[in-house]
Amino acid sequence: MNRIPAIAVALLCACATYKKPLPVLKDTVRPNARPVVFKLSERARQARLDTIVFNLPMGYRYGEAANGGSCNHKQPFVNTKPSFELAMGRYADVFGNVMRKHGYPVENDVEMFKDTNERVADLRVGARITEATLNECFPSYDNDLKAVGSAYLKIEWSVYSALEKKIVFTTTTEGTTYGEVESSVGEPGIIRPALADAIERLALVPSYRNVIDPPAAAAEAPRVARIKIKRAAEFAGDVRANLAAIKKAVVTVTANKGFGSGFVVSADGAILTAEHVVSGSKFVKVNTPAGKECYGEVAAENRQRDLALIRVDCAGLVALPLARGKMVEGSEVFAVGTPLSEKLQFSITRGVVSGFPHIDDLDYIQSDVTVLPGNSGGPLLDSRGNAVGVTDLGTSIHKVPVGLNFFIPLADLEKYLPIDFE
Repeated sequence: MNRIPAIAVALLCACATYKKPLPVLKDTVRPNARPVVFKLSERARQARLDTIVFNLPMGYRYGEAANGGSCNHKQPFVNTKPSFELAMGRYADVFGNVMRKHGYPVENDVEMFKDTNERVADLRVGARITEATLNECFPSYDNDLKAVGSAYLKIEWSVYSALEKKIVFTTTTEGTTYGEVESSVGEPGIIRPALADAIERLALVPSYRNVIDPPAAAAEAPRVARIKIKRAAEFAGDVRANLAAIKKAVVTVTANKGFGSGFVVSADGAILTAEHVVSGSKFVKVNTPAGKECYGEVAAENRQRDLALIRVDCAGLVALPLARGKMVEGSEVFAVGTPLSEKLQFSITRGVVSGFPHIDDLDYIQSDVTVLPGNSGGPLLDSRGNAVGVTDLGTSIHKVPVGLNFFIPLADLEKYLPIDFE
């Protein structure tokens, strides 16, 4: 019985004897012999491998397939299609394993629980194989998974930014098995070591590392001088009458360290949140209650005041009005956000203003309104639903909230962020 390997589905196998030796790579020391672990900054972007495409010339003969105990029944691999994709389920983990070993942030290959993927993979990596060698043999006619063989790949890598909507980096690396290897998972077990070797070389390319983790000077350079924001008209009536509009303005923000809350302050794409929610992230994901998923860039931040402004390119946003009046002790307030789980988006709790403490030269609104992890960055609303503060700190004893919570007043927002209200 002649066995046709998975990759050969797109190929023509003619009856001939053909053997293609593995190319000898320029570097004599294997890159994965002593892995270098890079110390990347908090701003390092997450990447994931999205596609692997064989893009070889028509008629390209790149190896042979054989079967039987002596591997004498050989057939050549001949390309009959301009391009074809590999099944990513068999290879995506290779990218994650290699990059993680070198200290790069990568998207989780398997999420054991929903809501556990705390980072945003805004960089998509594509692998285009332009040269290849693949020799493989299945010694047993009764076992499709046991194989021996060798492989070489020359890969053109492209890194696409989903936020910038363009390819931001390209390079080429090679990978090889350095000789014959054994596989217990069929053909993928022969290709995977060569792919891993090419990824090792990609991980060591300084310009690739700079795309993942931009140099400090570039990362910390001011992005904008001043940001113009058009205020939304303040709500009238009570908060219950304005809940539908409030709901449209409160969002969930997912960044490098996890998720938090935020709210739209300008319909053209300005979102306010807490700095500690986006800390270390250049790009973030924003989910609206309507189920829309948008990506945005942290446009301004103030760590001391714990405020940040995100700019997103997302149609249909509704701004939350910012209150102009001052709060007084005993005023009724409402906190809105996404506590504990993204499934609890737009949870609202009620309390009263307890005071206005001055801590470390900064003013706060103190309230007994309940807040939990994930509420950070969400709005504190007055009795009509206008935003008066940003959720900052919640106090608990043995993980039990005690009603001692602090909010950043919005009265002097322009003092801490480069914002000009129109």
